[in-house]
Amino acid sequence: MALIIATGSNQGDPLRNLEEAQNLLSDEYQLTSSSMVYRSKAVDYLDQPDFFNQVHQFEIPEQSPQSVMQNLLQLEQKLGRKRDIPKGPRIIDLDIIFWGLSELSSQVVEIPHPRLFERSFVVRPLSELPYYQTLITKFTFPASFEIEAYPL
Repeated sequence: MALIIATGSNQGDPLRNLEEAQNLLSDEYQLTSSSMVYRSKAVDYLDQPDFFNQVHQFEIPEQSPQSVMQNLLQLEQKLGRKRDIPKGPRIIDLDIIFWGLSELSSQVVEIPHPRLFERSFVVRPLSELPYYQTLITKFTFPASFEIEAYPL
């Protein structure tokens, strides 16, 4: 079982933002693997800079998924995230993508992340993680996307 968290940034110094996010996440949870960083055009709200994204694999913590999501929102604030434009530019974005093979829908978090199968910037880096081999036994991942992500 693994906790999969996706990180993204397109403001300030995105690569440094991803590094800071990984460091903070590693202070909170036991990191077991990280993908390369990927770059892609924005989706949904298109008038913004390209995004840099990375996906991380952690041990499942003792906390609930809702508690972890609340913590991720606090870490986003700590890193300077402001929610001015829905789907707009952001200094950091932290999302729970998978919690093992569990499925959960609450007011705080939906697992698996509801749009992950539409997002090359999640699926491409996710495919590099060891837990991906387990995920493909339960979930079908697309082979192509309207907007593609590329490793740096």
